[in-house]
Amino acid sequence: MAKGFTEHEKKSIRQQLIDVGTHLFAELGVKKTSIVQLTSAVGIAQGSFYQFFDSKEVLFFDILEMEEANLKQKILNKFDNENITKQGFKEMLLYGIDLIDQNRFIKQTFQGETLEHLVRKLPPERLQQHAEQDEWVLSPLIHKWQKNNCMVNRSTPTITAVLRGFYTILLHKKEIGEDIYPDAVDLLAECLAAGLIQEEDKDDLC
Repeated sequence: MAKGFTEHEKKSIRQQLIDVGTHLFAELGVKKTSIVQLTSAVGIAQGSFYQFFDSKEVLFFDILEMEEANLKQKILNKFDNENITKQGFKEMLLYGIDLIDQNRFIKQTFQGETLEHLVRKLPPERLQQHAEQDEWVLSPLIHKWQKNNCMVNRSTPTITAVLRGFYTILLHKKEIGEDIYPDAVDLLAECLAAGLIQEEDKDDLC
C-alpha cells in the first residue's frame, strides 16, 4: 500500500519529482525514463508516484508547459510592443527558435518520437487544453497588432496555429540538412513575417 503523506510532504515531493523529472527527461527523454528512476531519486516507493501524477507522461507534459510558459514570457517581455514591423516579427520568431535551442528540456520534445509518444499516451482533452492555452497567451498581442493595422485580419486560432507550425521545423532538422537548416529557418521566418505583418510604406511603418 502506498504511504500516506502530509500536505507539506505532498507539496515537497511533487516539487522534487518535477525537479528530478526536468533533469532525467532532458537527459534520457520521456520513453527511456522510468518511474522507478523518478521515485528512487526522490526516495519514495514506486506506487506512491501515482498519488502525484497519473503517469510519467503527465509529469513530462506538466514540466513542458512550465518551461514553455517561461519561454513565452521571455518572448512577450521582449516584443510586447504596440506596433510591430516585418523585421521585428521575424526577429521574434528567430528569438523563439534560439530560446528553444538553449532549453534542453524543450529540445528533447522535438527529438525522436517524443511528440508522437505523448499524443498516444496523453488524454486528448489535455492536448486540446494545451492548444487553447497557446491561443490565450498570444491573443492579446495578436489583437493589439490587428487593432493597430500591423497584422493581417485573420482569426487568432489560425495565426496561433501558423506560429506553432513554424516551431515544428525543429522536428525536421535532419531531413532539411543541418548545413542549410539555419538559412531555411531564416527564410521561413521572413516569409511568415511578410505574410502576417502589414507595412503601408517605408515612412509610415506600424
